[in-house]
Amino acid sequence: MIKEITSTQNGTYKLVKSLKTKKARVAERKYTVEGIKSVRDAIEAGADIDFIVASDKFSGLEFDNGYVVPESIFAGLCDTDTPQGVLAVINMQAQDNEILDRELYLYCDRVTDPGNMGTIIRICDACDAGLLLSPGCVDIYNPKTVRSSMGSFFHTPVLEVSYESLSAMKDNGYRIISGALCEKTLDYKDADYGGKTVIVVGNEANGICDEVLELSHSIVKIPIFGRAESLNVGVSAAILLYEARRKQ
Repeated sequence: MIKEITSTQNGTYKLVKSLKTKKARVAERKYTVEGIKSVRDAIEAGADIDFIVASDKFSGLEFDNGYVVPESIFAGLCDTDTPQGVLAVINMQAQDNEILDRELYLYCDRVTDPGNMGTIIRICDACDAGLLLSPGCVDIYNPKTVRSSMGSFFHTPVLEVSYESLSAMKDNGYRIISGALCEKTLDYKDADYGGKTVIVVGNEANGICDEVLELSHSIVKIPIFGRAESLNVGVSAAILLYEARRKQ
């Protein structure tokens, strides 16, 4: 059933607008995706869509559960500068705390930029790798993260885990390979990626914490031939994951 919203004082309008904040997303257990591609990706992936909201000028997608709002107030619901006229409100799934026995994982240690996290989700999808997040990582339901993942958000298993859980994975036979600079650093191509592997990338400013480095079987570096100080964390994740896949 399609309903009309005509005012910014409408309760549903206020709810959708509030979901731009992490506090509301956590409280309501809902998040939004914007744009026709993202909404279609959510539908095709079988996401638990609560309802769809569209501008009264939008005509690119048929739906039968949602709301139509005047174009003049639709932008107030959006995180993007140039809204495409449609968004979906999606119910969060209950998180499965069990780490599945996958061959390859990427562990993000306190990665805080939502765009970087979206890129990382997309890379993990491309490499068929699970994604593990340490405490202190950006909220994966941040609109920029969901948007930057380009649909991979709905296909990539993501689990928030403690440092203790990473240590338990090591005890269960996973090799921990961390990208960082230290005295024991190897060229990333020389590391042993055989068997079950966890690749670790770190915080954009501070790198990987000492607690994780101490767990690592290998600490690797990606050579830089120019004057750049470092690589973007998403770029580093891609290089290391593809090297792991190549070796495996």
